[in-house]
Amino acid sequence: MAEEDFSHILQPYFPEESIQNVIKWISDYKIIFTITQKRNSVLGDYHSPYNNQGHRISVNGDLNRYSFLITFLHEMAHLTTWEKYRRSVPSHGMEWKEEFKVVSDELRGKKIFPRDVTAALKRYLINPSATHCVDPDLVKVLNTYNKKSVLHLDDLREGMLFSSHGNRTFRKGERLRKRFKCYEIKTNRIYLFSPMAEIKKVEDL
Repeated sequence: MAEEDFSHILQPYFPEESIQNVIKWISDYKIIFTITQKRNSVLGDYHSPYNNQGHRISVNGDLNRYSFLITFLHEMAHLTTWEKYRRSVPSHGMEWKEEFKVVSDELRGKKIFPRDVTAALKRYLINPSATHCVDPDLVKVLNTYNKKSVLHLDDLREGMLFSSHGNRTFRKGERLRKRFKCYEIKTNRIYLFSPMAEIKKVEDL
């Protein structure tokens, strides 16, 4: 596929200033890149080469451009970590964190992100977690660029009702370190939710 045609395909998903870097990465590493429908469990994923297939990266196509690019960078860091260490290091260990910073630095100076995203991303990259969707500051900033507004569990007061997991209804409980204890109304079973879990508010039953 000609670079111009490939660029045209990527334009709806990536910030325009990042596309040439993305195309170069995909070309240099011979990446099989897939844009998927929304997946509730992941924003993107990476699979290392096997059975004569190359590197594979997929990213959810429902993300806004800045979230899409950051997710792609996350998966690129897995790729470059694999290139250097194969399977000898943890998936989200220090080596991956360093690679995430290195890959992100390749976009420095291009003014790809708005100032608020740049500031939040810079703080996040000090010690990046397994997924950026658990970083409250970065998630809230990124969500301001969504076409539809998003409500997070962290936005609700304790005791309020919300729906998640296929419209099951829960009551928000106390915070336990990094997650909230929540009670499913139908079964009274306890589930732990990330503060950044996307939910729908439910009026009192």
